[in-house]
Amino acid sequence: MDTIRIGVPSGIGDISWLISKLVNAPQQKIVIEVADGWPYRAQDYIELLGGKFEFGGYGDFEYRDILAFEQLNPYTTWQDVVNAAAGRFLIQPNLHLERGKPLHTYLPDLPTNYHYPLHTTLQMERRATNLMDGVPRPRVGLSAASYRGAVAWKTWGYDEWVRLIRRIVAEGFSIVLMGGGWDDLTRGLEGCTTGVYSVVGQTSFGEAVEVHKLLDFYVGFSSGLGIIRTVLGLPTYMLWPAHQQPLSTSWADPADLVSGRYVATGYGPFEMVFNVFRAQVKRFA
Repeated sequence: MDTIRIGVPSGIGDISWLISKLVNAPQQKIVIEVADGWPYRAQDYIELLGGKFEFGGYGDFEYRDILAFEQLNPYTTWQDVVNAAAGRFLIQPNLHLERGKPLHTYLPDLPTNYHYPLHTTLQMERRATNLMDGVPRPRVGLSAASYRGAVAWKTWGYDEWVRLIRRIVAEGFSIVLMGGGWDDLTRGLEGCTTGVYSVVGQTSFGEAVEVHKLLDFYVGFSSGLGIIRTVLGLPTYMLWPAHQQPLSTSWADPADLVSGRYVATGYGPFEMVFNVFRAQVKRFA
């Protein structure tokens, strides 16, 4: 089968975990249909994959439909999926990873590429360069996501993030706030102290990828923004809610975990978070 159509979750991070496996699939074309779900940003990301991958639109299904489909169509290997795929096969690696099982054991007949290529354009690169013009180095990207996300995931609120930002700035770093226009908690951090710059709501996803390349470090909410930074092989520190601690590392490159290039912890206490950040800086500065 030279072409296969799959349906996947709506989150960029969720899709990225699949791509780490599917870049090594033998199919000439994989059409990716994305679950219905706000904020509908996956298209920008999928179009950066190029090659065999094609965006197939937003589908008539939700994440719960993927779970139900998999119950009726169990699989272990990618060949199982190919053999069963008539029309569209709904698939997700999340449950495997949420159980703490490493990504390389998911679809074990495919090798795992934790650092697959993303094909941005010269225009995206120039846009990122212009946005970072005048921002002193070293630069730390930061995303606190939205107030809605903070409440749902029981993460830090405004006061905790401001405290961290001020401490990092006091160490001589510039902070670059990143996120979509809906990330109102992150946007609310603008102006909380000197040395804070913002590109919130100002970039396409491809431009955000290029901004990442111009940042020295990153700390933030667990999201596709940070996960894609690890794909680029850049120092990344993400904070994860308590119930997702097994997931926080199961998808990551084991070599990055050993080296400390990718670090995951829970939220707080503050001094612990800051000390973890400072240790990563010392390792990769």
